[in-house]
Amino acid sequence: MKFLNLLHSFFKLIRWPNLLIIAIIQIALYFVIIGKIYALAGINLAMQTQYLILLVIITVLIAGAGYIVNDYFDIRTDRINKPEAMILGPKIKRKTGFKIQLVMNLGAISAGFLISFIAGSWRLGLIFPMLIMLLWLYSVKYKRMEIWGNLAIAFLSAMVILVVWLFEFFILRKNPDEFVMVVPYLGIITRFFSIFALFAFLLTFIREVLKDAEDMRGDAITGMRTFAVTRGIDASVKLAMILSGLSSLVILIVSISFILKGMSIAGVYYIIAVLFPLVWVIFKTYRAREKADFHFLSNAIKIIMIAGIIGLQPIAMSLS
Repeated sequence: MKFLNLLHSFFKLIRWPNLLIIAIIQIALYFVIIGKIYALAGINLAMQTQYLILLVIITVLIAGAGYIVNDYFDIRTDRINKPEAMILGPKIKRKTGFKIQLVMNLGAISAGFLISFIAGSWRLGLIFPMLIMLLWLYSVKYKRMEIWGNLAIAFLSAMVILVVWLFEFFILRKNPDEFVMVVPYLGIITRFFSIFALFAFLLTFIREVLKDAEDMRGDAITGMRTFAVTRGIDASVKLAMILSGLSSLVILIVSISFILKGMSIAGVYYIIAVLFPLVWVIFKTYRAREKADFHFLSNAIKIIMIAGIIGLQPIAMSLS
């Protein structure tokens, strides 16, 4: 029973639902976008399934370790903002948590260089220690600074998406015959991944701004200089609204583009399931002032992100 409780605490510590979403995003993008477009070119996927699984595991290990590192350095703030949700300290010792993240990160780096060697460029393996370093810098320094922490997490969210196409591209390049056949489709694949990466970047940025507003009290007491602490709630609301408006514009442009290119199912889906909820978030954000308001909006953004992932299904139907 003690072991099961410890295991349950560990999975809560690494935010397993978020890690599951990361895995689903990477696998879905690979098979829906790359797989469907490769089918038009009449070739098979370059990255074998076991290598894709390895890449997903690497990403999940880095993200999970990042959550542990973040909690490790956030003990004081979490005691004020969310004492009931604390795992590191009350249920798992800080020293144990540090050792676990060390093993996870070392495993990710080792596996990262292995898959990079398979892709034909060991330099690709440098991406993973760089991402780990950025997560550490975020936890130790950037999240205590105005905007920089938000940008760091938003960038990492975009990299979750871009790294899939990056490794597929390098592995595909090792087979010149198939690479030549895919050349006419490289642009459209890159555009799809760029759009989803931008979508992830913007929505994560919005969510981080809202979370900072939610945690402003604890952050201020512990000396953190987040945007909400330095600029105030009104400025945070305005920034979240501007970012939501920009995201809505991007979704509108992409949806219209889908419709004009004969992908009407995908275009209509994103207008109904993503654009309309984003516009609704803008209006709700305008009235947000309390901690509970920002918590609700943060969860709403996460649901919109999931809706964006589900949108891969109508895209797949349009590409068939």
